[in-house]
Order: sequence, then C-alpha cells, then structure tokens
Amino acid sequence: METSAHKPQGYKIIVDHKEHTWPEQFITGLQLKNLAGVDAATYSVYMQVPGPNDPEIADGQPVDLSKPGTEKFFTGKKHTTEG
Repeated sequence: METSAHKPQGYKIIVDHKEHTWPEQFITGLQLKNLAGVDAATYSVYMQVPGPNDPEIADGQPVDLSKPGTEKFFTGKKHTTEG
C-alpha cells in the first residue's frame, strides 16, 4: 500500500502574491528570487511576518517551510546609495 498520503506533496508558499508549491522543506532567498522571476543582483526578498519589520532573506539563507501555515514572501529593488 502507498503510504504517501501522510507525506506532504510540497509546501505552499506565496511569492509576490502568487501561490507556488515547493517540493522541499527548505527554500533559499535565491530560489525565492528565481520563483518570483526577478534579477537576483538587483532585488532583495523578504519574509512577511506580523509586525513592522519583515526580515530580509539572504541568497544562501534557508527558510524552514514545515511550520504551520503558508509562508509569504515579497521582493523589492535593493536600496543603493549612489555617490
């Protein structure tokens, strides 16, 4: 008998208001940028959390998706100081 009924078929996440299913427990900032279709060099990705400060997720930083609920992320242009 197949026992995969109890195994998650993927983790639902939302990136820039679009729902995705990610097959692994962890996802990195770079993988999130790729899902969003943004340029990794000029965009940052943030995790939406309650409160005023949404933490930035670094390109190589893994995020654990196994917690209850759907994790939400958004991208934005990096702030640069020209001068």
